[in-house]
Order: sequence, then C-alpha cells, then structure tokens
Amino acid sequence: MEILVYSMVFITTAYLFLILYFIIFRKNQNVYERLNGIKTMSPTTDEDEDEMKQPFADRVLKPAYQRVTQAIGNAAPAEIKKKYEDLIISSGSPSTVTFSSILAIQILLGLVLGGVFFLLMSSAGSTNRLLPFFAGLIGFVFPYVSLNTKATTRMDKIQKSLPDMLDLLYVSVEAGLAFDMAMKKAAEKMHGPLSDEIIKAMGDIGKGKEREESLRGMVVRTKVDDLAQFVSAVIQAEQLGSNIANVLRVQSNSMRQVRRQRAQEKAAKIPVKMLFPMIFFILPSLFVVILGPAFINIMNTLGGM
Repeated sequence: MEILVYSMVFITTAYLFLILYFIIFRKNQNVYERLNGIKTMSPTTDEDEDEMKQPFADRVLKPAYQRVTQAIGNAAPAEIKKKYEDLIISSGSPSTVTFSSILAIQILLGLVLGGVFFLLMSSAGSTNRLLPFFAGLIGFVFPYVSLNTKATTRMDKIQKSLPDMLDLLYVSVEAGLAFDMAMKKAAEKMHGPLSDEIIKAMGDIGKGKEREESLRGMVVRTKVDDLAQFVSAVIQAEQLGSNIANVLRVQSNSMRQVRRQRAQEKAAKIPVKMLFPMIFFILPSLFVVILGPAFINIMNTLGGM
C-alpha cells in the first residue's frame, strides 16, 4: 500500500515539475529573442495593440496550456499516441481535440479527484489511502473510456445505416444519376455519421482529390470493415469498367444479409447473458416468495412438537 502511495506522489511531483519547467524555464533561445527585440524596439504596431486587447486567457493561459499539453504529448510513447489519434478520428471529434489535450485532461482529472478524496478522507480522520488512489485512477481512465465509447457508438451507427445507404445509391444510379450525384443525394436523404462522412468525401472530390483517394480516406476515418468492403468494390468496378449499378445491388444484398446474421447472433447470445442475472437476482427472490411460507410452517410445526 505504501508503495502505491509513494508511486502516485512521485508521478504527481514529476508532472508538476515538468509543467513548471516548460512554463517558466523555457529554452534560452526565447530569452535571447526577447533581448534582441528590446534592442531593436520599434513603436507599437496595430497588431500589437490588437493582441493586447485580447482577453488574458487568450494571451497567456491558452498559449501556456498548449505548451504544457504539447510537452506531455511528446513525452508519451508512439504506440499510445497512435492509438489515441485513431480513436479521436473514429469518434468524429473536432480538430481541436488532440492526443495532447486528452492526455492533459486525464492527468488533471486524476490529480483533482485523487486530491479531493484524499482531503475528504483526511478531514474525516480516516487513514485509508486506497480510496483516493482508486478515485484518481478512475479520473485518469474516464476520458479514455468516454472517447472509446464514442468511437464505438459512431462505428455501430455507420455499420447499421450502411445497407439503407446502399439501397438509396442503387435506386439513384438505376434512375440515371451519376455515382457522385447519387452519393450526394443519399447524404441529403440520410442523417448521421455516415452522411457526414459522405459529405466530407464529396467535398474532397469537389476540391480536386481523386475519387479513389477520397473514398479510401473515408474508410481510414471510420475504421468500419463493411464500408471498406463497399469502397473496395466500387474502386474495383471503376478500374475494370464494370456496371456500378450491379455492384451496388450485390453490395446491398450482401450488407443486408450480414446485418441479419449479426442480429441473429445477438439474439442467440441473449439466453447466456440472462443466465447470471437470473441466478443471482431473480431466482433467490422466487425462492424466498415460494419457499418462505412453507419454511415458516415447517419451523412452527417442529417447534410445537
């Protein structure tokens, strides 16, 4: 127990020193640049006046926060950084959300929760240090779990809406629309993360990107296997000169069959998932209700004898 407490104190102290180092003791190059700026000082320009008019948070706090998060992100292993970046992209988070900011929030939340519980336990006179440790651990893990849940939910929505989107594409192409126009029409009719990804891919095509590159970029962002299969089929049909309508019809039927099989698989797992709640919660209550009166009568009878 003491080892865990000492380890957490050491890690917290190390991060605090790291933050102070990158805020206060920056590289000497910045000092030299400031001295050179003082030597060649010129009258205040309009840009300097506009900068001074900005709020204190935008001028000081925000740059300091960015430097600290960047330093923390650079200190993390490359494998963890890659995993976080993939989750951020899959979750559809805005570009302002980065690996460094998520990691900084994890550290800050872990320290705050751990410190709050430590103060509460100390004020109550308790010597238990395990609860503050687990509180800090929960605070550290919670942002990652939330990001992972958001990414998984978004991938499930894309997977479920893909067969309906393929039906719209097939009908539109059969009606005479080009594939790009059919994609735009399907995105207008549908709503959700898949529609957003299609709109983004069509926007990239409109900016000059090739269709293959834009569609593959959509697969990279979503990490959905069914969408990757559809994109590969479309690209192959375009390269071979095949009829795109037939490809869409085959893909639509295949996706619907896969969705039906997944629903059947989930239904088959329900009895197994219900087994443990029934054993530990429902059956004991039934035993009490059914056998309780009989047990009381038996005890009264034996007591009378």
